[in-house]
Amino acid sequence: MKLFLQFVVIGLGLGATYAIFAQGAVLIYRGSGLVNFGQGALGTLSAYLAFIELNLNHDWPILPSCVVGVLSAVVVSLLFQGIVLKKLRHAAAIVRVIATIGLLGFVQAVTEKRYGSANKPVDQYLPDGVFDINGVKIFEVRLYLVGVSIVVTLALWAWTRYTRVGLAINAAAQNERAVQTLGWSPERLAAITWGLGGGLAGLAAVLVAPLTGLSPTTNTIVVTVAGLGAALLGRFHSFPMTFVGGVVIGLSESMATLYKGDIEKALNQSQISGLPRAPAFLVILLVLVVRGRGLPLRSHVADRLPRLGSGVINWRGLVVAIAIVLALLGTVGDSWAQAFYVSFAAGVMILSIVVVTGFAGQISLGQWALAGVGALIAGRFVHSGMPVELSILLGVVLTIPVGLLFALPALRTRGVNLAVVTLGLGFVVSEVVFANANYLGPPIDGGTKIGVIKLFGIDVHPSSGYEHRWAIVCLIVLILVGLMVANLRRSRTGRRLIAVRTNERAAASLGVSVFSVKLYAFAVAAGIAALAGILVGFASLNIQYGQFNVFASITSVGFAVIGGLGYVLAGAFAAPNAIGGLGTRIIEDWLHLGDKWDLILGGALVFVILIAQQDGIAATVVEHSRPLMKKLRLAGRQSGKPELPEIAGVPVEPQSLAVSGLTVRFGGVTAVDDVSFDVNPGEVVGLIGPNGAGKTTVIDAVTGFVRPSNGSLTLGSTDLTRMNAGRRAKSGLRRSFQSLELFEDLTVEANIRAGADQATRLSWLTDLFWPKREPLTSASVSAIREFQLADDLDKLPTELPYGRRRLVGIARAAASAPSVLMLDEPAAGLDETESRELSHLIRRLADDRKMGVLLVEHDVGLVMSTCDRIVVIEFGRVIAVGSPAEIRDNDAVKAAYLGTAEAHEGVVS
Repeated sequence: MKLFLQFVVIGLGLGATYAIFAQGAVLIYRGSGLVNFGQGALGTLSAYLAFIELNLNHDWPILPSCVVGVLSAVVVSLLFQGIVLKKLRHAAAIVRVIATIGLLGFVQAVTEKRYGSANKPVDQYLPDGVFDINGVKIFEVRLYLVGVSIVVTLALWAWTRYTRVGLAINAAAQNERAVQTLGWSPERLAAITWGLGGGLAGLAAVLVAPLTGLSPTTNTIVVTVAGLGAALLGRFHSFPMTFVGGVVIGLSESMATLYKGDIEKALNQSQISGLPRAPAFLVILLVLVVRGRGLPLRSHVADRLPRLGSGVINWRGLVVAIAIVLALLGTVGDSWAQAFYVSFAAGVMILSIVVVTGFAGQISLGQWALAGVGALIAGRFVHSGMPVELSILLGVVLTIPVGLLFALPALRTRGVNLAVVTLGLGFVVSEVVFANANYLGPPIDGGTKIGVIKLFGIDVHPSSGYEHRWAIVCLIVLILVGLMVANLRRSRTGRRLIAVRTNERAAASLGVSVFSVKLYAFAVAAGIAALAGILVGFASLNIQYGQFNVFASITSVGFAVIGGLGYVLAGAFAAPNAIGGLGTRIIEDWLHLGDKWDLILGGALVFVILIAQQDGIAATVVEHSRPLMKKLRLAGRQSGKPELPEIAGVPVEPQSLAVSGLTVRFGGVTAVDDVSFDVNPGEVVGLIGPNGAGKTTVIDAVTGFVRPSNGSLTLGSTDLTRMNAGRRAKSGLRRSFQSLELFEDLTVEANIRAGADQATRLSWLTDLFWPKREPLTSASVSAIREFQLADDLDKLPTELPYGRRRLVGIARAAASAPSVLMLDEPAAGLDETESRELSHLIRRLADDRKMGVLLVEHDVGLVMSTCDRIVVIEFGRVIAVGSPAEIRDNDAVKAAYLGTAEAHEGVVS
């Protein structure tokens, strides 16, 4: 018991410092809506300036050294917010996230360039006495750390709760525009929180440095992962819960050390940084699963995603590019050939990120950990004597299940919260797997011995002097993977990925399994990452796993964004930035700059390109090179509008929707109370009521987007009650959305196809190698013709006027010929003429296709002229049911709409 208490004390001290780092991240998030991945780097820089630069090199006293160190973090943080983030104010959320990752890389590289990478001990300057209480040693310094952390937590809580500035920051987190109307500048509030957040990072770093020592890479990554993990447990909002999160992580690490048996190591204050960290992130993962919902990134404006490429393969341009690369490769020496194959391998990794983040919208910061797993598996097979070709195949295939484990958090969360979790998972793999000789094989310098690699009997190994051959191998892999990713972009599966990236709700309403799509994206990306890891690892006689670290994953995501996250060409434009790649050779051989300058300039390049072109280099090159490519006859074929065949009719399976006793509660509020109605084939049923009556909630509950508290739903003979939204859509129940929720990155044609695609299990695989352009279904053709969208098929929804965009949303929902179609405010924003045309279209869906339609609409005239039967609800309860004529004369309905005091007379049947 005494030993247990001893380790509790140790964990409290470390957890308290994690909490201070995390409080800064939470403050920044609350003031600017952005998670700062550079928080750990700012703190590390502060500690180096205080203890090495000022105290050691210039003999400053410790107190002013620490003060200046903390202020330096404030200054750097303010400069970053004022110069970089101000320019990215309206950028896509992921672009702003990558900017903070660029801050991490840039500051960490500058620190390592100035002070080296070796761990430097720091003398303890706080009182370091030891109290012995019944055999339990209480280190005085840890009490100070806990005390400071508690004071910081209480001060931030009180400041944001009781001061005008703090209240304005809280309000800005909820509604920035409303705060502007009250005279507060969102930029000024963001600057305040960024400055204080940076200062807290510096404070935590100078407090913990005597316990951990100083290392640019280790300190930065450990603090970033642990600090953001604590903030995640606090939901990036609650300062007290963030403090608890930091303490939980610290205690988890301490307990892991206790039960591992590293007692003497833990009791040594200078070795705290070596504590096991896997349990801490298992705690984070468990919390996310228990919560059962994600923590979305708050944005100042509607999120804009990075632009997508078309995936069309320009075969002529590809051949010319390959010829140029091979010609260059044939003229360079071995060191440049090495730079070529490093860049090609990095390009493969970039394509992995394009799939999982660019196409599917899932931010993963653990891809190089997956690459290391692939190299480890393949390397162990090679070491055991298995043929290299089969070992590589097994390395790729067996890494996919590991990628699926990384995907599990994506089923519960998304955005930066998913990024934090994958960052932690990648860190755990590095700490647990790559640092364990039992997994790596015979202990040979911490790696796996593979020897000289021969492919199909040909020696291609760089150690044999065949750097150029290995470069050609890497180029071939890059080309093949690039073609595969391009195929995926153009395929049915690619449309599903992009639909989920753009709008998960809308995708689910069309029968797309959001969970399956996310798992698929992580699986494909894991296989590609494994290939990249094998290319990197097999370039040596002995696979070294230090290169598969979290920092490599973070920087690769940054490079993918500046290359063009939604473009296959990102692999080509971002790859030269890789450490040891072509960019490094140019910096060292042409510019004659020394070690680490590739990292520093690479970090600066991230800022420059993000500010100049937020969609990446590929977007700019593709846009501006088209005239030249056409002149040189190198332009690829662009797919035009499809020909619409003549169709005899559209089969609709006639099924009746029966809703019985539907009740929806949000906490103590009953939004829908015992609502029942039927929608029969060929019938248009109106659902009307005053604002706030619960109409949209009814649709959400029926289509599976809200879990009802009670009630039953059947479609024909199928019980929908326990089905999710995707399965209900596949059963024949579709909907439109009041807020449109179109797939803005897809053309009108692709939106329609997304509504009619029938996925097969085989297509998940075949779309990678042979994507077929299936003809439009008869229901899709009918929807396009009825809604007069034939001339708009090659346009993006944003290029259409609002009225036509509404028609696209309805046509997309009708493209699969559902048995029942639920329309939520379809006439919102339409003029009188457009409303009349919409009324005729809705009637044709019911009369000609025998489709059941539920119409929710505020335009009572449209409802009366279109519907066969009308259901009226008020405050979530049905107050009238009947024909349009009966509803028009019903006193209860008049009272509900006019606000009179007449008593409701019950239900009219």
